[in-house]
Amino acid sequence: MKKLFVALLIFVLAFSVVGSGCVGKKETSTTTATPTPSETTSSSTPTQTTKEISGTIHFYTSIPKDIAVKIAEEFQKKYPNVKVEVYRSGASKVMAKLDAEIEAGKIIADVVWLADPGNTIYLKNKGVLMKYIPKDADKVPVKDPEGYWIAGRFIAPVIAYNTEIVKNPPKKWSDLVDSNYRASLPSPWNTAEGWVAIPNPLYSGAATAWVYGLSEKYGWDYFKKAKEMGIVVLKSNGAVKNAVIEGQDPIGVTLDYMVRQAIAKGAPINYVYPEDGTVLIPSPIAIMKTTENPDAAKAFVDFLLSKEVQELLVQYGIIPARTDVAPPQGTPSITEIPQIQIDWEKLSAQLEDIRNKFSEIMLG
Repeated sequence: MKKLFVALLIFVLAFSVVGSGCVGKKETSTTTATPTPSETTSSSTPTQTTKEISGTIHFYTSIPKDIAVKIAEEFQKKYPNVKVEVYRSGASKVMAKLDAEIEAGKIIADVVWLADPGNTIYLKNKGVLMKYIPKDADKVPVKDPEGYWIAGRFIAPVIAYNTEIVKNPPKKWSDLVDSNYRASLPSPWNTAEGWVAIPNPLYSGAATAWVYGLSEKYGWDYFKKAKEMGIVVLKSNGAVKNAVIEGQDPIGVTLDYMVRQAIAKGAPINYVYPEDGTVLIPSPIAIMKTTENPDAAKAFVDFLLSKEVQELLVQYGIIPARTDVAPPQGTPSITEIPQIQIDWEKLSAQLEDIRNKFSEIMLG
């Protein structure tokens, strides 16, 4: 099974678009993996002042590239002597890059912000993360109890639909594998393959969390039925969103904030948080233990969790991690969203098995 997963992952990565960018002056990247002299467990320990912090930090992330670059630019305005290099791709590709660096003993990344805790817990268990409790950590309700990571936002898979095609949107995940519901759709979608599209967990960490959640709630028979009913797999959450807007696939599983962004632009799309619960994903931020610029890395993490950045995320339709920052207008609070409870440690231990099983059913 491991060979199957590796082969499929290579296939996905080969056809994915590399999203990496650099913000700031051109400078050679440091690749020497030298352990930091000490670990900080409290932000109360004084660090360098804004003027003194300098150098380069490498920011690896799966958040949308435009948001990542915007945040890096704002940070550099505050810390003009620091250059932030952004590497952005899907969570699986970011992890493949990190695994290669770990294997080579030359970790380039300083700060990592991935979609879900599964991959971050994997990094924690490999012993490559630094303990750090950021400033205002008490304002964030979800974090690693040992101080290795902290949520930077909340995202959730939702059922999205094209408002010009679908007049009776699904209310539950179970509707997507209900032949009676499908029969209620207009022709040709009541019989055509591709009436629903879902993202690929071989690329997306959020999709992996969603697949795990539904397999725990309904069993793998859910996906066997999905395959039989003509549900198709697209590369990413963004690809699903676009397919729904274009009417290529009138219903899709994608992330809530992506739909909110599209609605704000006037696209014919809307969404529901399913009544049978969704996976509310605390998107974690962590510092690599091998960072050669710990002061800048810590300052960057503090900045990511600042009110300034959390309010910026809200402008992009994202639910903030801080409890003292209101969610986007019209969005329920995290306690109001119906949830499928996830054991993130268990998910982390089963990442390969989950992706292999999904591939066997949906991509075989």
